[in-house]
Amino acid sequence: MNAAAKTILEKTVAEVMSTDLITLKLNDTLRLADDMFNLAQVRHFPVLDGDMVAGIVNQDDLLHASMASLARHPNDSPREALGAVVVKDIMKTAITISPDLPIRSAAKTMIENGIEALLVVSGEKLLGLVTRTDLLRELAKA
Repeated sequence: MNAAAKTILEKTVAEVMSTDLITLKLNDTLRLADDMFNLAQVRHFPVLDGDMVAGIVNQDDLLHASMASLARHPNDSPREALGAVVVKDIMKTAITISPDLPIRSAAKTMIENGIEALLVVSGEKLLGLVTRTDLLRELAKA
């Protein structure tokens, strides 16, 4: 392994995670989530219950839930159908990691769990989000 690759693999999650996060709340509607996905141009949103991490919603979750909502409310407009479902009904349990975890371990956790993003926490405080794209970007530097 060359020195650049070794240095990259020694980086911690804190060095590559996103910290400027947009979060959703448990009772936010899918209409709001859809608007946020479109405006923010991001694929993953942490879901909070007060200040505590409750889960995560990604763009695929929203798409599947949107289709199901439209099927259940065929006479509603798409926006009305999205307004009838709340985030807590579609969110997934978030897998959380520590900011000092090496990026190699984060990648392994993503692969083992078949996920694209991990929430980075210290205790119960949300610090950031690391995605598969963040990790690939670092590996591409090697």
